[in-house]
Amino acid sequence: MKTYPSPLGDIYLGNVTDGFTAVVEKLQPSSIILLADSNTIDYCVPRLEPALNTKKIIVIPAGEQHKTIASCEDIWRSLTNLEVDRSALILNVGGGMICDLGGFAASCYQRGIRFCHVPTTLLSMADAAIGGKTGVNFEGYKNYVGRFELPAFIWIDPEFILTLPAQEVKDGLAEIIKHAIVGSHSLWELLSGLENINFIDWKHLLEENMPIKKHIVEADPYESGLRKVLNFGHTIGHALESHFLHSSTPISHGQAVMLGMLAESKIAHQLGLLEDKDFQAIILLIPRLLGQVELTLPSTDVIRHWIRGDKKKMSGKVGFSLPDRIGSCGWNISVEDQEIDSGLDWLTTQVATPSMRLSGDK
Repeated sequence: MKTYPSPLGDIYLGNVTDGFTAVVEKLQPSSIILLADSNTIDYCVPRLEPALNTKKIIVIPAGEQHKTIASCEDIWRSLTNLEVDRSALILNVGGGMICDLGGFAASCYQRGIRFCHVPTTLLSMADAAIGGKTGVNFEGYKNYVGRFELPAFIWIDPEFILTLPAQEVKDGLAEIIKHAIVGSHSLWELLSGLENINFIDWKHLLEENMPIKKHIVEADPYESGLRKVLNFGHTIGHALESHFLHSSTPISHGQAVMLGMLAESKIAHQLGLLEDKDFQAIILLIPRLLGQVELTLPSTDVIRHWIRGDKKKMSGKVGFSLPDRIGSCGWNISVEDQEIDSGLDWLTTQVATPSMRLSGDK
């Protein structure tokens, strides 16, 4: 087990059988409540049971569509029925949805009780669980209602990755690629050397990825400056995710971010921020590692509708986070609608590699 001390919640990387119980007991909780979804209760919670003694378990249906105020009400109702007090500890065992939802519900219940994250997806291990963001979706917009609230600790066990379907692994890898583009040329080199994602040393990759996210969020915990670089790929990505969440064919967060990174890299290239060499490297590596996407994109007007509702906007304008080279990224960059449309048109009509197929309608 490796320990990464942090003012935003210590991070432990290792097997849950190696010291997890001692870390929980150090907090001396009056009770322990385990929050899981309908997938992790079957595939991940059994791995925790030998290190955990609790019969207080709350299960939420799996899926991003359940990251809502209504689910929070279900959690608060369960906590009330279980007579949970303010000295208790909630263990959020799941992916980004459970970490976001559970952290927000805990931060509001009785004006706040302690919680920790046990992320079980690569996406939550690499990104979502680290940094103190909690929240729920509202009126179709991603993470529109939430708080910055710090977990008591985060425990990352790479063995949980073995329980994941292939797409969820790719979803997490998309966020690791993002971290490389915005903050680490050395991580980019490591990713560039990967030939097959089925044979990745995940513990090593997480050890390389974690300091990047940790450094950025510690330097700017409330996203007033540097932390905004982590929004690269997410302005267009969240717009696409919100659109498809309302359709019969929702896409995953990782797929949305993948498409967002491609389109926003194109915008950075159009604006002269990103040199052609780095742009070409990005649009080749992303589909090579993350695979193909086959879907019909909505019109640029539809995507811009969702972008206009982005929670990061100020004075009516959404500031983009765009890379200026691999390993470096700017933020609060003003992008005109015609540049957005041009980037989306490119995403719709161009083939980045033979393995990536996009179709779209105007």
